[in-house]
Amino acid sequence: MKYLYIILLGVLALVPATYAAGTNNADVMARAQAEDITVTGKIIDDTGEALPGATVTQKGTTNGTITDIDGNFTLTVPSDATVVVSFIGFKSTEVIVGGRSVLGNITLGIDLTELDEVIVVGYGTQRKVDLTGSVAIVDTEEMKKVSNSNISTMLQGRVAGVQITSDGQPGADPAVRIRGMGSFGNTSPLYVVDGVIMGTTIRDFSPNDIESVQVLKDASAAAIYGARSANGVVIITTKSGKKDQPMRIDYSGYIGFDQVQKDVYDVMDAEQYGQHLTDVFGNSGLDVPSGYNPNSENYLYNADGTAKVNTNWYDEVFKTGIRQNHNINLSGGGENNTYNVAMDYFTQEGTMEGAGPNFDRYTARFKNSMDVKFIKFNTNVVYSHSDQDNMALSNANEYVEGLYGSQFPVMASALITPPTIKAYDESTWVLDGTLSPASGYQYDSYGYGTYYDDIHGDLRVTNVLLTNNLLERNSTVDRIVASGSANVDFLEMLNAESGKHKLSYNLNLSYSKTHVKDFTFVPAFIQSTTNYLTKSNETLTEEHRSYTESLIENTINYDGQFGRHHVNVLAGQSFQRWDHNRLTGIGNNMTEPYYLQVNNSEQTQSSTYEEVSLMESYFGRINYDFDEKYLFSATVRQDASSRLSPDDNTDIFPAASVGWRIDREGFFPVSESTISLFKIRGSYGEQGNISNLGPYDYMATMARGDYTYSYQNSVVMGSAISSFVNERLLWEKKKTLDIGLDLGLFDDQLEFTFDWYEATAEDLHYDVAVPAQAGFTNAAVKMNAATMVNSGMEFLLAYHNYNNEVKFDVSANFSTLTNEVTKLGVLNAPRTDGTARTEVGREIGSFYGYVYEGIFQSQDEIDNRVNSEGNFIDQPGAQPGDVAYADIAGAFDAEGNPIPDGQITNEDQTYLGSGLPKYSFGLNARVEWKGLDLSVMAFGAAGFKAVDFVDVTLRSSYGALNKSTDLLNAWTPENTNTDVPRVANRSNGDITNDMFSSRFIQDATYLKIANIQIGYNFPDSWFGDYINNVRIYATGQNLFVFSKYKGYNVDFAGGTFTPGYNYASYPTPRTVMGGVQFSF
Repeated sequence: MKYLYIILLGVLALVPATYAAGTNNADVMARAQAEDITVTGKIIDDTGEALPGATVTQKGTTNGTITDIDGNFTLTVPSDATVVVSFIGFKSTEVIVGGRSVLGNITLGIDLTELDEVIVVGYGTQRKVDLTGSVAIVDTEEMKKVSNSNISTMLQGRVAGVQITSDGQPGADPAVRIRGMGSFGNTSPLYVVDGVIMGTTIRDFSPNDIESVQVLKDASAAAIYGARSANGVVIITTKSGKKDQPMRIDYSGYIGFDQVQKDVYDVMDAEQYGQHLTDVFGNSGLDVPSGYNPNSENYLYNADGTAKVNTNWYDEVFKTGIRQNHNINLSGGGENNTYNVAMDYFTQEGTMEGAGPNFDRYTARFKNSMDVKFIKFNTNVVYSHSDQDNMALSNANEYVEGLYGSQFPVMASALITPPTIKAYDESTWVLDGTLSPASGYQYDSYGYGTYYDDIHGDLRVTNVLLTNNLLERNSTVDRIVASGSANVDFLEMLNAESGKHKLSYNLNLSYSKTHVKDFTFVPAFIQSTTNYLTKSNETLTEEHRSYTESLIENTINYDGQFGRHHVNVLAGQSFQRWDHNRLTGIGNNMTEPYYLQVNNSEQTQSSTYEEVSLMESYFGRINYDFDEKYLFSATVRQDASSRLSPDDNTDIFPAASVGWRIDREGFFPVSESTISLFKIRGSYGEQGNISNLGPYDYMATMARGDYTYSYQNSVVMGSAISSFVNERLLWEKKKTLDIGLDLGLFDDQLEFTFDWYEATAEDLHYDVAVPAQAGFTNAAVKMNAATMVNSGMEFLLAYHNYNNEVKFDVSANFSTLTNEVTKLGVLNAPRTDGTARTEVGREIGSFYGYVYEGIFQSQDEIDNRVNSEGNFIDQPGAQPGDVAYADIAGAFDAEGNPIPDGQITNEDQTYLGSGLPKYSFGLNARVEWKGLDLSVMAFGAAGFKAVDFVDVTLRSSYGALNKSTDLLNAWTPENTNTDVPRVANRSNGDITNDMFSSRFIQDATYLKIANIQIGYNFPDSWFGDYINNVRIYATGQNLFVFSKYKGYNVDFAGGTFTPGYNYASYPTPRTVMGGVQFSF
């Protein structure tokens, strides 16, 4: 990595020399003959206010300076030089020195074009006031005040209709959903960085490099990107240098400390756990494990009742993590050139003891533009290297090569492991090659505590410290993205008078190469005397994956003004290719203990895989406005993809939008200073989607084997089709209708935006069951067999006041979302994923189970309970203290409505709510006063429910795992005023208290104070002429969460068909940071 930095610094050192070499030799000789003088002056605006930070340069050179806090500058130039003065939001101006040493006040006029806010849209730019689609503009300066390795996560709470969920693992990719789920497959938006298609992940880029971010939410805005944009588009523009600006060096850095909140779950200590286990087994008529039997030699308690071992797994597992980030940015430019070089380092050490999770990322970027007569060349090269140490077991029921069966995720194990098991135990470390007396194997638990079934019970849980220290799971990613473009101005090339017309051609080329190395090592160890976690040899898995993307795009653009008519026309062609290669090696039994290579194994196996995908597209767009009042935009795109069969791989996707600026009408009665923008708009568009398809899903696979030939009963080798596929798969289609309103009040100090939308996703790719008698190996075939509708409203209200000594900026966003599945498969049969159910007429992945109706207090109540029909209810196996379930169905009336039948059976399971938030909101506020600044960001969601896997496990009395202290208040004949049922082990075939029901479902409404930052900007005069823009700050992240939800990460990332299920996600830590920023 250091060599790359040295090369980039070398390139940077050549940049000024290159620009200087590009100047005219005659000009250089003339300057040599002119006498150098020192000039002074002051830069002010139209009102006479000083402009600190304005750039003053000698024209045609990189010799320049920046004004101080009072707008003053001093610069040494030749006596006949011309100086160029520029400042963001103002028109640049040139001043001829003419031998003067005092230039006096230089006034810059407001650049209305810049203040109208020209933003980046697909393949071009557009004034914000002219937009007819739904486009959100993100405040990037506030966004970057959040510390995170992923740009996507930093958007959370800042854009109406955009929901971002993730766990707290360092380096984790979040789930980003724009206006809900648009598909049953990948729901992530498309990322476009500096015009280059980046796919659906942006983790390898540094947030510090961002200049601007726009989110395209509706079809009319995003459709220009075609099939890749069905889930929305996030357009990112990175920082660039500025023309006629001397080299500027910016540094920003921070260090922070992460801690996990430890009081989320209240679990039992060893004494409480021992009494609980005695009650559980006693109530079930079973013998307790010997460790909890006072008459056993294995008894785990002292004579006075105190535990011999009382491990606090919170304290043993969690630690304080450290994160830090350092960024250096060098930028500048000459008369016809700009450059920007950035280097960034981010590291985050996880909050869990062991090998992971940790994340490190190095990023380097070089961006350059050069004007050569009528051609503008742009180059952009980004290199990223990341190293991620993953948790040993991070998902529910995860299978790891080399371990027996599936395991509890590490986060769950950290909470449900009994306190009577030691964290560390030297007796389990076998070094001399003898057999372990505990297990009978040579290998045991390497000094970590273990359990024994006859003493502790059948736990089937790992020692978190053992697995997270000994199981190595590492991923390294190297990614390089190189792009270049050439923009040709035809009118300038022909020396034609362009006036109000522009005709240009743009060629864009990009190449991306990503290499991923995944490494997993599982040493030999024994964690239990059963075979469940027994492993008597080492297993090493190493996988190399390579992803290559290449893109070529040709566009031609015309922009013309005809009186009050303005037209912009774009036509383009795009071709993209994806290559994916994979090599996997597995080794068992290392011959050299510390040489972890697959070829150092007694047994090895390997496999390879390769795939290619292609997409070719043609697209066009026309934007028209009359007198800046009546706005129209139309887009059409044709996409052809190799992921569909040749007969069905091409489709056309149109979109159109209109807008009316009522404030521009002559009859509008309100002055422009009062209502500066009053625009209504509407749009409709269609987009394709194939994100749920592999490269060859429409092709059947062949299987080879020995087959008996009917003639003479001979056996021959042959091939036959083994899988059933749908060769006529079509594009998914998303049809979006959007109606919006944009208001700007009091010179745009107050802004309001409203959108209503309805997005119908048709022909969704969905797995339909294949009958077993068909004779194929696959259980399902993918078909265009589902429809889903998302609809909602979005509101944005913002107020900006920069005119007073106290400057502040406040914005709030609010959105609603309704999701409904309207078609599912051929017969509309419900889909079940555990206790989640997807069915027509409901939200995707709704909760499905029994309705909790309280606790039986007596046998008489059990025997005499009646349903709504007046009939007695039979709940098999129920005893006093057990949960009572509602009698919902069992029979149906003539209209198909359920009728209670007096029996508690599977038919009584019903809809229990949704894990999709109906409402989401965000609040961002910033105040500045005399160099001090304070910013606060909060977000939240409401109208949804959640199930926490750890909470359910801790509240279930079944088994010998540790439990919540809530169970200490369990029902007994003496303790009836409680909502906690009696504790007991399950009885086969009986309705039990652990059946999934509404008592395990939580209200997940929440408000999170996500970020608070206070900073101070020092006066430039404190640091002389070479250092300026010095700022220090302190930040607190994830400080407070207001919610009834009990569990880590109320904003967790659920699955597509299980959106409300939190399967022990890694906790998002509370973070306290301090940082500094300055410039040279």
